Amino acid sequence: MTRVNICNYKLALFMVLSVLLAVGFMACAGSAANEADNFVQIRTAPTNYTIDDLKAFGFKTSKDYDVQGLPDALEAWKGFWGLDPYNRHDYELRFYPSHDLAVSSGKGHAINATGAEFEATRDSQVWTEGVKDRWQARGVTDVSSAGSRQAPGPTYQDWAIVGNLIMLCDGLDSEQAIIRCGDLIKQLQPELSD
Repeated sequence: MTRVNICNYKLALFMVLSVLLAVGFMACAGSAANEADNFVQIRTAPTNYTIDDLKAFGFKTSKDYDVQGLPDALEAWKGFWGLDPYNRHDYELRFYPSHDLAVSSGKGHAINATGAEFEATRDSQVWTEGVKDRWQARGVTDVSSAGSRQAPGPTYQDWAIVGNLIMLCDGLDSEQAIIRCGDLIKQLQPELSD
C-alpha cells in the first residue's frame, strides 16, 4: 500500500467509526426518550403495597411524614433507592387504602407537588408536610464561567401511581424522573421488566 492509500484507508475507517458512534449515541438517547414516551403514569396493581414491600428490595426510608391534611392517605415516606447502591435517587411515597382513592384523592396532590406546578405553587401548597424536602438546590453548569452554580428547583419532577401507591420521583427534568419512577415500578412488579 502506498502512503496515500494508507491515509485514505485511515480516513475512511475514522469516518465509519464516527458514524457508528453517532448512531450508537442516538440509539441510546432514543431508547431513554421512548421509555419516557411509552410510560404509563397511572396503572393498577395486583395487590396493595406497603412500605415494607419497597424495603424488601433495598428502599431506604429517611422520613415518615404526618399525613394529616393529605386526604385519604394512610402514610407518606421520604426515602431513596437505586439499582446501584452508590447512585441512589430521592422518592416520596404516598400510600392509600386503594388504587381508586390514590387516583381520586391523591393524583391532584401529586401533580401539585412536582415539576413546574410545584415551582409555581410552592408557597401555597395544600399539604405542607415535607414541602422543604420537595425543593432543593441543584448543580447547574454555568456556561459563562468555569464551574457550576446552585440553582433551586423542585426535587421531584414527575410522579406515577401504581396500585395504591403514589410515587414522586426526582430528576433534572420530567423525562429523567419518569425513567426513575419506571425503575422503581419494575422492582415492585418484576413481571413488567423486559
